Amino acid sequence: MSLIVETSQLGPFDIFPAIDLLDGQSVRLRKGIRQTAEVVHQNPLAQMSAYRAAGAQWVHVVNLNAAFADDPRVHQGAQKNIEILSDLTKATGLKIQLGGGLRSVEAARAALNLGIDRLVIGTWAIHSFDEVMELVREAPERFVIGVDSLAGKVAVHGWTQTSDETTFAFADRLKAAGVQRVLFTEVERDGLLQGAALEATARLASETGLQVIASGGVKDIADIRQLSLCPGVCGVVAGRSLAAGTLNLNEALAYSRSGS
Repeated sequence: MSLIVETSQLGPFDIFPAIDLLDGQSVRLRKGIRQTAEVVHQNPLAQMSAYRAAGAQWVHVVNLNAAFADDPRVHQGAQKNIEILSDLTKATGLKIQLGGGLRSVEAARAALNLGIDRLVIGTWAIHSFDEVMELVREAPERFVIGVDSLAGKVAVHGWTQTSDETTFAFADRLKAAGVQRVLFTEVERDGLLQGAALEATARLASETGLQVIASGGVKDIADIRQLSLCPGVCGVVAGRSLAAGTLNLNEALAYSRSGS
């Protein structure tokens, strides 16, 4: 079953239902703040199976313990996430797009060897740009660069800090280096169900020529429809809206297949 709508006007548009892992449970945060974590599902495997039953082909997974730099050698929750990720790659047959705490070549290769289909790299791309670009050039389709915007600057380290570079300047550098696809999040909207950052997302795709996956603030099917009509916007991540019931996954997937 395809989740992609292809017309002469819209390119491929994918729906990425999300699972954010913290201490082995599926949670949602507000604005990426750890202390706001709310458990939405105690069994991520069951959650992923439900996504598959709805017709999903992709799932967007964030390893929050890794994003917050918890050491799995001493942090039980971080170790639990590693075990769950291994189980997720084997259990449901969905393609996994993984982000959170990927900050070395070794970590990236380990995730790919685990069976992860696509990696989202954020902080590491800011701090070690050339190293990341060299890795991305090996297999461009298996990497997405996270462009996380906090007050217009690139947010790093689990959104707890910002760099000195604007999100648009960073995106331009990515395009020049050969990156094909980015995941764009306005941190201020994330987890608040206030609507997608439609204008900023559309502008990023238009001005840079990058394929943009939208994330953060998505509330309902209206957001899905509006984002899908933006040239260069190739997909959307939905998390809290699914947990809160403001977005119906079956409806979103049906729209992505038909465009109506």
